[in-house]
Amino acid sequence: MGLDLPELDDREYDALLDQATKLIPAYSEEWTDFNPHDPGMTIVEVLAWLTETHTYQLDQITDDHRRKYLQLVGYRPRAPTAATATVRVGVPEALGGKRLPAGAQLGVTDGVDDRYQFETERDLVCVDACVDTIISDVDGGSDHSEANAASGSYYRPFGRRVDETDTVYVGFDDDPFAETDRVTLYVAYHDDDLPDPPEPTDDGRQPTFDPSVELAWECYRDDGWERLTVLEDETDSLYRGGIVELEANPTTQARRSESVPSQVPDSAAAWIRCRVDTAGYEIPPQLDSIRTNVVTATHATSVETERLDPLSDGSSSRTVREFDNQTYRFANKPVLSARVFVDGQRYTEVPDFDASGPEDCHYVLDREAGYVTFGDGFNGTVPPANATVIADYVYGGGERANVSAAASWQLTDPGTDFEAEARTPSIDVAPLGPASGGADGETVAEALQRAKRDLDRPNRAVTASDYRRLAARTPGLRIGRTHVTADSEGVTVIVIPYAPADVPSPDPSAAFLDTVRTYLRERTLLGDRFTVVGPQYVRLEITVSGEVRPQYAHSGFESAIVDAVESYLHPLDGFDGDGWPLGRSLEIEALRDSIADVDPVGKVSDLSVTAHGGTPSGDRIRIGETALFSVECVTVEMQRSTLRRG
Repeated sequence: MGLDLPELDDREYDALLDQATKLIPAYSEEWTDFNPHDPGMTIVEVLAWLTETHTYQLDQITDDHRRKYLQLVGYRPRAPTAATATVRVGVPEALGGKRLPAGAQLGVTDGVDDRYQFETERDLVCVDACVDTIISDVDGGSDHSEANAASGSYYRPFGRRVDETDTVYVGFDDDPFAETDRVTLYVAYHDDDLPDPPEPTDDGRQPTFDPSVELAWECYRDDGWERLTVLEDETDSLYRGGIVELEANPTTQARRSESVPSQVPDSAAAWIRCRVDTAGYEIPPQLDSIRTNVVTATHATSVETERLDPLSDGSSSRTVREFDNQTYRFANKPVLSARVFVDGQRYTEVPDFDASGPEDCHYVLDREAGYVTFGDGFNGTVPPANATVIADYVYGGGERANVSAAASWQLTDPGTDFEAEARTPSIDVAPLGPASGGADGETVAEALQRAKRDLDRPNRAVTASDYRRLAARTPGLRIGRTHVTADSEGVTVIVIPYAPADVPSPDPSAAFLDTVRTYLRERTLLGDRFTVVGPQYVRLEITVSGEVRPQYAHSGFESAIVDAVESYLHPLDGFDGDGWPLGRSLEIEALRDSIADVDPVGKVSDLSVTAHGGTPSGDRIRIGETALFSVECVTVEMQRSTLRRG
């Protein structure tokens, strides 16, 4: 039941004047002239007008009230975000081994007059070498070189089932370590066909996903593999796209004496390989490309030691008295981040002054408006009169900088580490796609809508459906299905990670389960006992015998039958489209019918199913309450059917 809000301004001017006039005799018997010409009545009329104005203001809910409400429920309007783009830097031979520093400035022209300033996010070690060969050791050696070079296609470097010792070999047209001991590889992850993982919530209690996978990076030299030191891995072991920076240090790294496998061609001038030391992927890595000389740039401009101007009071003087809630403005906005100094002392940014004491050197930053406000002496200290306010800050952001892939890029200020050649047009900068991710700051109304939408969803695990929904919303994880069972021992949450349709048995890693467990633990009731597990898979070996229609005898009917079996039993998309139900028995006759519905199949004469872990019972295979099926292998023994006439 909702609360009835009181109406504070329910009396208007006439009612207030009438009430005041009736009260005059109670306080002054001598006052008998209540006509408008009386000076006293003029004062009463003014007070009635002021009272009406004040009660009207009290009855209004302003954006300040809404911001405070949002703060009380754990929300704030989101600040502007900056667009990012991935660009490849064409490096002349003379600049091989040089480092393009973070903060190098890039000018972008999109259209005729629209110009934007971007900055590189991190250092880039430039090399005079390009990736020209990608070979996987799965399936006897798979060549992904064309897919790596082309746009619009992707490949799986370790296949669709990742096991330990699986390896991908990256070949270069020149030695990337010829001029430097470090190389920066950019890995473009293909996630167009994957659902976006849930975003972090505003309550600040977010679990950290630390992958269970361990990868080893090595380079081939002198008939042996030398271990490379991973200085930075933004991909989290190829879980996502990003930078992998590797360092060669042969004096301290162990060597592996094995040679390059025979299925790997000898056309490349140098090799780096990535080997799976510890497996544990939910989704096998799928990559668009691996490239050198690629860096991410952000729509932002850095400004150092700018003296901030006080907010104008209408005068031309810069003199600032010592008064409460002094406000200064930045020369540029919106402000993405800032460091503020008052007379050389660094102040600390806070969201508001509610918890600030009179001696706390705090300030509040309005990023959208480009203002910085100081305290009032009770909540936050007041800067002295005529204080010098200096800021180092970064400005930029907004939706407008989501430039197209056809935009023109140019390196305008490469920094001090590059030589004079870096300032010539010989440095080519090419975007690998459009800039994206830029967004304007959220309005108070938009933040309220988001808060209402989030608060309508359960944020505490009380019922089984609460557990199921919360587990599925674990930030950063792609979760396909969740299931909950409860008994006297507690609650069991079964989590099935999302996986593409051709991955038959998605299984969560230990790190995946730990992340869900951590997220739920913060949102369960005191005393609740719960466990988070993956499904139990019953492995199936299936043999199909029968006849294939003549017109399909040479058209790859085997793969069509295998796809039909895997699709029918798939944990996420099988059965009726929502995934095979946990604990549901497999009826052999129903599986036979699904195979018989495949176009190439003329007749299914025999269907043999061997279950590892299930319980055969007549013409069905029973499984446990939290179990699913995993198709281990499908053997197709089909003959061409014979057409009889007459």
